[in-house]
Amino acid sequence: MTSIKPAPAPSLRPGLLRHARWVNDIITQKLIQASDHSHRKHAEYSEHAEQCCRPAPRVDYRRIKCNEYGQRQCKGCDQVSELLRWGEAQRRRDAEYTGSSDSRVIHANYRELDMCARVSCCDTCQTLRRAFLLSRITGLDAARLEDPDKQWPIYAVLDMSPAGDNLTLTVESPNGVVFTATAPLRQQRNVVKENPTKGGERMRADFHELRKVVLDCHEKHECSSKYRWSDANPTWLLEILPDNEIQLVPGPVEPVDYVVLSYSWGDPTTMPAAEWARIKAGGTKSKNGLPVPERRRPFARTQLPEVMQDAISITESLGFHHIWIDNVCIPKGTNWDTEASLMHEVYGNAAFTLVASSSTKATDPLLIDRLAWKQRSKASKLRSQWLYSADMTLDEVRLGSPVSQRGWTLQEERLSPRILYWTGQRWYWSCPERQVTELSELSCPNPRGGKAGWSLPHRFLEVCRSGDDQQLHQEWSDIVEAYSRRDLAQPKDRFLAISGLAVRFFNAKAEWGKTRVTEEYLAGLWRDRFAQHLAWSVSQAGRSEENLQHIAPSWSWASLPMCLPVKAKHEVEFKQAEDFKFVGTRFDSATTTDWFTRQLTGDSVDFRERGAAIEERGRHVKTVEVQGRVRRFIPEGSEKVRWSDIEWKRGAREGFNFRVRPGRHLHARNIQDGRIVAKEAHGGEVVGQLDYLDVVDGHETKRLGVGLPDGAETDLMCLEVGELAMLLLQRVPGGVETYRRVGVCIGYTNRRGFFYGCETRNILLA
Repeated sequence: MTSIKPAPAPSLRPGLLRHARWVNDIITQKLIQASDHSHRKHAEYSEHAEQCCRPAPRVDYRRIKCNEYGQRQCKGCDQVSELLRWGEAQRRRDAEYTGSSDSRVIHANYRELDMCARVSCCDTCQTLRRAFLLSRITGLDAARLEDPDKQWPIYAVLDMSPAGDNLTLTVESPNGVVFTATAPLRQQRNVVKENPTKGGERMRADFHELRKVVLDCHEKHECSSKYRWSDANPTWLLEILPDNEIQLVPGPVEPVDYVVLSYSWGDPTTMPAAEWARIKAGGTKSKNGLPVPERRRPFARTQLPEVMQDAISITESLGFHHIWIDNVCIPKGTNWDTEASLMHEVYGNAAFTLVASSSTKATDPLLIDRLAWKQRSKASKLRSQWLYSADMTLDEVRLGSPVSQRGWTLQEERLSPRILYWTGQRWYWSCPERQVTELSELSCPNPRGGKAGWSLPHRFLEVCRSGDDQQLHQEWSDIVEAYSRRDLAQPKDRFLAISGLAVRFFNAKAEWGKTRVTEEYLAGLWRDRFAQHLAWSVSQAGRSEENLQHIAPSWSWASLPMCLPVKAKHEVEFKQAEDFKFVGTRFDSATTTDWFTRQLTGDSVDFRERGAAIEERGRHVKTVEVQGRVRRFIPEGSEKVRWSDIEWKRGAREGFNFRVRPGRHLHARNIQDGRIVAKEAHGGEVVGQLDYLDVVDGHETKRLGVGLPDGAETDLMCLEVGELAMLLLQRVPGGVETYRRVGVCIGYTNRRGFFYGCETRNILLA
């Protein structure tokens, strides 16, 4: 490989020129061996690229020179400069131009980019390398960048918009995009700050800045007091002792500052059995109703999985001496249901919640080498523009981390006044008054939560404080949508995992002094706006064999399969039908105990205890009685036609064409997504969405009594719950006026008078 001498710029200092020659020689020697594997991958990709008519990268992008600003620049950076030159040409022709350039290869792979940044100290490559690393949430994802089997070319695209220009980076394999990153371009020089890490070989977090942020919140913000639920401590806490020891202690009588850990245990089906056994072994056993003596005496932190060990270290480094971890502080054998219903207190009273965003399972450490900060922060300038490493937004961290896929962590986040999100490369702090990440302040929310778009995790607590009924129900709909997308290791915990949110919701409406509280929890729905909560829908029908109707009734979203997204919010304001009325709840004698009766009717009972009773009883609701207008969904004598015969598409427009049978009653069913349509002879069509698929590729699946079998469409009944909103129902065999929900229909503007003249009936929903 021939060394290329950089052409000296007119104002280039001789010392800098000699250094550039020296760097060029060093990088040539060090990259030859490291690039062998990369060039093999490069050749494979070149062959694929030629087949796809894309330019095959055949340039040595590692050659170093100095640009007109006296900054080191590799050959790959020339391609970035060409993109900027193209952008300048577009803006000269049209000052308001928006669009994207063609892609250009800037490095053969990530390892070459990393080597160029570290060895040659190329200013632009250092910024681009950091952009890739800062866009990785977990430590495992950052390590994947250097995986030998994932070394593919790096492409750059210039995206131009009124908000600002950005350089979009992608690592692309023959099968598609593997990694992405964004580097903003600005006219102003970026302020260079010190790296947020300790010195030395191991790039670990420096807690100095974080301690100041936490202390500032506790001493100066109102959220330190106004969002705390009570002065109660958890039943058990871990006390942090010297010499790397901890001890399980009863929660003190006086309130103490403790930290709560929110993390993901991991998926036992994707990890070795020994690893899962180690996670389970970290739990505390009980004897005679108390934790075993081994845990009530000092014991080594190493007995716990790595994520817990590091959470204890972070807590200690920030000056706190107590931490609550579910697997350790809820001993096996205790009343899990009771402890689960206290989560609004555990998280609401904590000093802050530590969210292990960087870990995929309990054995992943939190304190890892922060690869993004191995080079010093430095400004990078190309063609009069400054290149930045983009900060990942708080919502991207919240919604993109493995923790956000776990059902239990939703209430852990929504019930926490202060949250520390710990990612692989940096931390994020969020409270109702401030959002900050290392080295930069994030945009502050509206403290009152009134503006649309204020979607930070503390909005639920803020609305609970205000007690606004409409916003409370909107928040609950948002909770349902977020929760339905998450998974649970044990489906039986479907209600327990949001029990704290339900208690907090009820207590927001039943404060001291209320003489009459009508609100009631009904299997994940609420009585005061029962019609609105009934009108949930799915975007695509789920698999009937995965239903959870042994846990929840058919009319509750909680009866759907796990991880099936639910739409609970309505595009326009929901208006309850005039004839719809909630009549009552049906309980059996085993559910309605004396304890429930006392808690729900006793005047002297603390409303907070009454909220726990309301939630616990609500889990067991199976049947409700309602009143409303009822009619058949498909008229008698209707003819079934194929969906493809009536479907109409013109580009992005979709609709129906019923000319195949003009002037006749028709109905059809889409076996791919569960949509169903009914068309009266001379009236408009009504389109519904079934909850489950019972027909796949024309063949009926195994019948489990929850879906609508092929041919049973004509038996469907419908109940009006709102203006342009109805439930699709199927009669329960042997039940007197008892129906199961099988779908919903919302927004049938082509048939507004669908229920005109229909009788009002009392029916049971099961």
